[in-house]
Amino acid sequence: MNKKIFLKIFKDIRKLILKGISTKAIGKNSKGQITKYFDFFVENKIISYLKKKIKIKFEIVSEELKNNLIINKNIKGRKYYIVIDPVDGSDNYIFNIPFVCMAIAVFDEDLNPVLSFAGNYFNGDYIIADKKEIIYRYKPENKKNERFAFVIFSGIDKTRYYKLKKIITKFKHIRAIGATVGEMMMVAKGEIDTFIDIRGKLTLENFAPFFLIAKHTGAILTDDKGERIRLKDLSLSKGFNIIFSKNKKIHKNIINNLKV
Repeated sequence: MNKKIFLKIFKDIRKLILKGISTKAIGKNSKGQITKYFDFFVENKIISYLKKKIKIKFEIVSEELKNNLIINKNIKGRKYYIVIDPVDGSDNYIFNIPFVCMAIAVFDEDLNPVLSFAGNYFNGDYIIADKKEIIYRYKPENKKNERFAFVIFSGIDKTRYYKLKKIITKFKHIRAIGATVGEMMMVAKGEIDTFIDIRGKLTLENFAPFFLIAKHTGAILTDDKGERIRLKDLSLSKGFNIIFSKNKKIHKNIINNLKV
């Protein structure tokens, strides 16, 4: 499967995103969330392109689809799965906050990641990874930053809230920009120290590209207990707690503080 296919999709959709696509509500997705026209439009653009360009058997998994879509079902050979998050940061797009992303991850029949793409529509930044290599649009800068974390506080109980408050005193800057893919991209590039979301609400499409990206960058992707994320299926309804860090010491300290 050619990496250039996903880059082409991203560049074409980015042009449309920057021009503006309707934010009108048109229904609900498989999770019962309100679907906006731009979600539906972008997803269909991606699916249409995949149908034309990929000549192997694959199954599309996306939150806007009520049922997974199998493409080229009569072609012999192994089936692959393509997990799509067409517009991560939908609320940002509605409110003109320029931090809106796309994520695509390909898994084989054994649920091993084989290809990943993550991109920010507004600044054009992207990361592509397969089993052999990782490609950035902007090369990461090896510079020491002032301790910086993306931390999500909303929707967690008081006990976890106070544990997180204890953790964040070790960081000079705390933000939450509202697009998991974009935030995790910045961690992978070493621009940010860590990303923490322990609400149990993140679903696979939000972080699917980062299994391979973590492997190439030395980043650590675990749950809130420090356990590696292991996929038993490709459900988009199961919620995960995610901690993603570039620094192993920082990651370990976060886990230890959450246990206290």
